[in-house]
Amino acid sequence: MRSGVISIMFRLFIGPIIIGILAFLFVYYISPAIISDPGIVPIVAEFALNLSNLYFKSMPPIINSYITNLNLEMVALTVGLLMTIVIQLLVIIWGILSYMTKWIISYLQKDRIKEEPRDLPPIDMDSSFKTSSIGEGVFGRGLDSIDRD
Repeated sequence: MRSGVISIMFRLFIGPIIIGILAFLFVYYISPAIISDPGIVPIVAEFALNLSNLYFKSMPPIINSYITNLNLEMVALTVGLLMTIVIQLLVIIWGILSYMTKWIISYLQKDRIKEEPRDLPPIDMDSSFKTSSIGEGVFGRGLDSIDRD
């Protein structure tokens, strides 16, 4: 019971948080080595501005304040939080899909189990085999028609 709770907790919370922290550290420390530090913030600001223009007629105040206060720490924090939420959603969707497939498979197998197997017809044996007692009677003969006289 306890290992199941820990497994679920790790899958839903601890694993995505670790991935979010790694994304934060990647954006904050490694990405400035790949893209120049002043280049990251304008790229993210342009992306947020394009999304705002695409979905809203006028820019919402929260996006305006986000772009106004944007710096590398804010970008790294946003990426880390978004990665955490995305991974949690993917884990939940994966769990739901796997549960549904297991349910469908068990439902299909349950229908197969309901069919009762039919009995085979009885075997017609030679009367000499039926009447002979143990240790007496016919020796060295099988049930094949070749063995009959």
